[in-house]
Amino acid sequence: MAKRKATAKTVPKQLTPWQPGQSGNPAGRPPGARNKLGEDFIKAMLDDFAVNGSTAIVAVRTDDPAAYLNVIAKIIPKAIDLDAKVSFSDAFETFLRGLTAQVA
Repeated sequence: MAKRKATAKTVPKQLTPWQPGQSGNPAGRPPGARNKLGEDFIKAMLDDFAVNGSTAIVAVRTDDPAAYLNVIAKIIPKAIDLDAKVSFSDAFETFLRGLTAQVA
């Protein structure tokens, strides 16, 4: 099906405030403006982690073991070779047993 070209009759005037090729913001977005919030957020998190990181990790491990394990699962690489997978599995199982004993 062929696309119909927009004309003055098919597009209401209020929906086309600029002429074709004309920008609504001729100055454009300042360089880095879109990234500023993300960069500020990451810097704030790094600063906070430098001060409170180890305390927060201990608190999560103690208060919410499921969230702690979820974080571990998310940061472990998905592609692990078979040998590492087996040895990690054994170590993780031992870790879980110890954690379960602490919670119980």
